[in-house]
Amino acid sequence: RNHKISSYLNKIGFSGTAMIVRNGEIITNKGFGYADRKRKIQNNPLTSFYVGSSQKALIATAILQLEEKGKLQTSDPVSTYLPYFPNGHTITLKNLLTHTSGINGHIEGNGAITPDDLIKDIERQGINRQPGVWGYKDSNYSVLAYIVAEVSGESYEQYITNHIFKPAGMTHAGFYKTYEKEPYPAVGYKLKGSKVVTPYMPDLSQLYGAGDIYMSAIDMYKFDQALIDGKLYSQKSYKKMFTPGSSSTYGMGFYVDPGSYSNHGVVPGFNILNSFSKSGQTIVVLFSNIQNNTKLGQVNNKVYQLLNQE
Repeated sequence: RNHKISSYLNKIGFSGTAMIVRNGEIITNKGFGYADRKRKIQNNPLTSFYVGSSQKALIATAILQLEEKGKLQTSDPVSTYLPYFPNGHTITLKNLLTHTSGINGHIEGNGAITPDDLIKDIERQGINRQPGVWGYKDSNYSVLAYIVAEVSGESYEQYITNHIFKPAGMTHAGFYKTYEKEPYPAVGYKLKGSKVVTPYMPDLSQLYGAGDIYMSAIDMYKFDQALIDGKLYSQKSYKKMFTPGSSSTYGMGFYVDPGSYSNHGVVPGFNILNSFSKSGQTIVVLFSNIQNNTKLGQVNNKVYQLLNQE
């Protein structure tokens, strides 16, 4: 099995780390291609990658944890926490979680921005429609991260570290400012014609709560496993997270696909796909440091297919 999947990933030129587990057995946990092409350092199981929007699942988990602690309700209007939020009496936390808020959102710039200024800009940008219709926006999750900090009394980074990274055993996960301190930080690349270039990366403070986290593929596997095992929240929260909030099938941080739950993240140079079967028996984590050389959705389907041929 391992051999089939590895040779398939080699054949398509996958560059990154694959962590694939079935029925508690590790099928693949290995790096492919270079983490750093200039210095000829190869990807390995502990290589760190920016996970982009896949991190939204961690923010959703934090919100559900705080709901269990009685610190907030997902049915609360946003105005409970941000009194000047546009349409804040109508938009609920659940609308933010499911991307059905109707806000316009922040347009990402290049320089550093504080969370306060980011939220002020999201408020300034206003709304384009009443809540209830799917419209994917990073800003929905920036607002949620801000609320996590507001109600927990910890900074957003501390909260995620203490209540998600630590209990799930995620030892190589962190926030963008410490990326270079990891033992194996990957360099992100992009194909331009037949050339491989390093794309410009904006300051990730622009993606507060929506793309400012890195981890290794093992860490993402541990996060999924912790959700499945109920280490991070209750069965009731699990059900909430994996209930589609619109026709897009997006629940809270994950899409509810026919056979699996999945999420996806792209930041310049990085492409992430994280998925697990509804039974929780199969987990497929694909972290790539070439943003656009493989269509990870197709790769993911092929991996499931190879697993099912056994």
